[in-house]
Amino acid sequence: MATYKSIKYIIPTEAVEHTDSINALADVDTTTVAPSVGQTLKWSATNSRWQPADIEEASGLTTTNGIIVAGFVDMSWYEVESNVLISNTGTISSVSYTNEVGMGDGATYGGDKGILIGQGFSMYSGTATGTAQKNLVSNTGVVGSDVTITTDAISGLAIYDGRLSGLTYGGDKCIFGWGIIVKGSNTSQYLEVQKSFLVSNTGVQGSDVSLPTDSHREACIGTGYGGDKGIVIYGRGVTAITYNSPNTYTNLDGRANLISNTGVVASETACAGTRRHAGSGGEYGGDKAITAYGYQSNNDFSSNTNQINTISNTGVVSSDTTGVGTARRNTTYTRYGTDKGIFFSGGDSNLNVYQVYNLVSNTGVVATDTSTTIDGRGHALSCGYGS
Repeated sequence: MATYKSIKYIIPTEAVEHTDSINALADVDTTTVAPSVGQTLKWSATNSRWQPADIEEASGLTTTNGIIVAGFVDMSWYEVESNVLISNTGTISSVSYTNEVGMGDGATYGGDKGILIGQGFSMYSGTATGTAQKNLVSNTGVVGSDVTITTDAISGLAIYDGRLSGLTYGGDKCIFGWGIIVKGSNTSQYLEVQKSFLVSNTGVQGSDVSLPTDSHREACIGTGYGGDKGIVIYGRGVTAITYNSPNTYTNLDGRANLISNTGVVASETACAGTRRHAGSGGEYGGDKAITAYGYQSNNDFSSNTNQINTISNTGVVSSDTTGVGTARRNTTYTRYGTDKGIFFSGGDSNLNVYQVYNLVSNTGVVATDTSTTIDGRGHALSCGYGS
């Protein structure tokens, strides 16, 4: 009798083309938050869904500590004889200081050191020396002596809010500029094209170059973003030849200059948010930035605000968000702990200062005012240092 064996057959199935959106997955949502070029899907704990979000870039800065240098105590421009040190956990302390840098800004260079650029002031005289100068900050937070520099990026006159802006780009270099340049006497003042200059990763200052803007902005907010790029936003603008006349102030809209990771400044463009000046800001979370405080009216010096605007890691400025803490101007911001920050002090319309600070988390949450016994100040300079 014949023996039969069972044979298994494989029956091919017809290939089916699926045209469903990724939203067909129950835990994916690209509708509520529309995706943009370069984003990825990230889990949203709030919505329990995978949603589009930016890819976080590592920051080019690894500084763990911050320093806030000098500053003024009131309209007499008397200087505070102390610096504020911020540890990598956000603890603040005070150390004595007797140098003369004022009305400027600071930035980190070389990855772990800082440079402060400002207009010299005579100690306790309230008089501008008209001298541009720098102070180097070591990677242990030691502030070097005053060094006179040559630049037209800083005005030679004492101006209420005429400080320049500084920021780190390319991970280890700096750019300074946007300080309004006023020349001449009180009866025949005139404006020059605004200037900027670069600082190398060894702290060497480059030559002045003209900025690609003719709005003569002052008291802007400069910060890094995206790990290696920079942006300068807002500020009070003047277009007329004669300075300090209420009728010549302009630029009531938000505006910005983007800076590439090689230090190239792009032309001025409009950005979101209500323009303000004498605010401050800087990086948080490794690749994003936050700005807050200042005042919004060119002529009403009591129009202080706690307005917040964030900057994404692609350089997009957010719309206005009502902030927390005392509305004030001439605050100072510095990073600490590699991904967090602090807004320190500031004052009212007469520069009477507030002894408060606001910590910023690595997700950009600004804490309410924390009181301190450390001397308050306005117009202080700051930078990160250490590693």
